[in-house]
This record gives sequence, structure tokens and C-alpha cells, in this order.
Amino acid sequence: MKRLLAAGLLAFSLQSLPAAQAAEAQTGNTPPAPAGPAAGMQPTATFKPAEPPAVDLSGPAGLAPPVDVVKPAEPPPAAPAADAASAPAPGGPPADLAYGAFQRGYYLTAMNWAIKRVEAQKDPVAMTLIAQIYDNGLGVPEDKIKAAEWYAEAARRGDRNAIFSYGMAKLTGRGVPKDESGGMLLLNRAAALKVPQASYNLGIIALRPSNGAPDYATAFQRFTEAAASNSGDALYSLGILTQEGKGVPADARKAADYFLQAANAGNLDAMVEYGIALFNGQGVQQDEELAADWFERAAERGSPIARNRLARLYAAGQGLAPNAILACMWHILAKAGGLEDRQLDQFMARQTPEVQQAAILGARVHGL
Repeated sequence: MKRLLAAGLLAFSLQSLPAAQAAEAQTGNTPPAPAGPAAGMQPTATFKPAEPPAVDLSGPAGLAPPVDVVKPAEPPPAAPAADAASAPAPGGPPADLAYGAFQRGYYLTAMNWAIKRVEAQKDPVAMTLIAQIYDNGLGVPEDKIKAAEWYAEAARRGDRNAIFSYGMAKLTGRGVPKDESGGMLLLNRAAALKVPQASYNLGIIALRPSNGAPDYATAFQRFTEAAASNSGDALYSLGILTQEGKGVPADARKAADYFLQAANAGNLDAMVEYGIALFNGQGVQQDEELAADWFERAAERGSPIARNRLARLYAAGQGLAPNAILACMWHILAKAGGLEDRQLDQFMARQTPEVQQAAILGARVHGL
């Protein structure tokens, strides 16, 4: 269960912010690309393609060590009022202007509109948006204290995303004195208000070894709550718990279904895990070609494990046509991501200089 266990309480950053096409001139910084899903939950190491005599690929490569701290899911940017697109807010600008500017990366403009909404309406959604701008240093110097103050006021006025974020600030002591009991109260309140990130984090906290024995039943319940909002992280976590029989009876079919749902929701580790299930026929009908397809999707998105598995398939000619150049290319990229494989090292060493050079060039195209 090391894939799911967190060693400590976690810092947080805005995960759902989409990459903006261009930053506004006055911000002085380019908007960040969205962060990936929570780390620290590695897929199982059961995958082992059969090897043709000429290719020694006995045994799977070792997995990268689990991350010590699981990064929690983050609150989405503050949503505009339900009728914001069609009608201006009384006494203020149209309610969606701040949010729209934020999504496009015009952070100072977003803050200016949000401040106007606060001045005109004491709008807690706008307060949360201001907090997120300070929290992440978007167009302004990062200021956790100011962020916490804005989250606190928005939470006091009932904004559910602010309740979650202020709870995380208390849990981690970012911008406010650390207060785990107060943070937990806020996270539970946010979960009751259907904030999926709150439920997900409560599930992770239930698995913390520092809290004593992991509470798998509570974790499963919390992940189920978050999964109702199609959280890829939560669906993947449900798959792991179901696969290993933690909190629920072990069920390979249900686990594979969770992995598929999580993969379709964009969870990278779930893509790998579902590919492994397909290749081995665990909980699903065995399908090496479809397994290769899922490994390739995850490999293109940067998973070292998927890149290693795809290299093995190309080397062995299982699930797709054998291709020494692509086998070596994906092996190079997997190694660059920290995943060693002596068998593939030997495979690559046996190739001609032309094949090796083509593989290196291909790896560079993929960002090596």
C-alpha cells in the first residue's frame, strides 16, 4: 500500500488552473501549465511480456520508489455565479469577468475585477479568487499570509472552495499557525459540501501511517465520495484498494473497472495499471494490443513506467510489431525518468550504431 500512503500532511498548489495561451503584459510572468495528478501511488509490478529468444526481457523493471508526500488535489478556480454569463451583478461588473481573465492568464485584471466585486457585493467567490492569486504568486508576489486571510474571510461567508483551502492552510501551517484539528473540521465541512478534493484528501489522511493503523474503510468511503465527481485520483485509489483487498474484498474485475474510469478521467498511473491488467488478463479479457495502446498513451504523457513497458513490447514484438528503434527510444526516455532496466540496456547494446542513433534522435524529439 505504499502507493497510497502519505508520510505527512501536504502542501498544496492550484491544480486545476489551465495553461493560458499568453500572460498579460503587466503580470511579468508566464502562466504555469496545470500540475499533474497527485503523485506517490505507483502501479503494480506484475507486468512481464514473454520474450523471443533473441531478446532477453526476463522480468519487469523495478518501479521507481514511492513519493514520500502525496500532493493533494486542489480547489478549482472560483466559479462565477450561475447567471453570470447573462446578467451583470447588481452594483458591480459582470460576475464572470474576473474568472474569465483568470482563466486566460490575465491575473492582475482578474484581481482588479474581483476586488470590485468584493467592494460592491462582499462576494466570497471573488475573495477566493483573490486568495488563489496570492497563494500561487500569479502576477503578484506570492503571499501565503494574505492568501490565508482571504480564504478565511471567504470561508466565513460560506464559499465551499475557500473552506477547503483554508482547511488545508491550517493543516499545513501555510500562512496561518498550524492547527490540524481545526483544519480537519474545515475539510470535513468542505466534504459535506461536496468538494471532491476535500473528500480525496480525507481519504489520504485516513491512510497516513502517523495516524496509527491505516483506516482503509474510511479511505474507501472518502475516495468513493470524491469519485462521484469523476476524480481520476480518487478512482485510481479505489482501484488500488479494491485490487489489494484493503477496506473491501479483493476484486480484480472491479479494480480494473476503476482503473479504466480513472484512465478515462486522465489519471496517468491508472492508464499504466489498466494496461497491465489488459496485458495479464487480470479482471478483464486479455488484450495485448489494447494494453500497448494504453501504455503508449501514458508514455506520450511522460510516465517512465509506461515508457519502459512500451519499450519491452517493441523489443519483444508483443501487442505491436517489433521495432528496435522505438524499443531503444522508449528505453532511453524511461531511463531519463529514473527507471533502469539492464535487459533493455543489453538489448540496445546489441543494436547497430544506426539504430542507436535513430533512437537517440527520437528521444530528443520527445523532450530528452
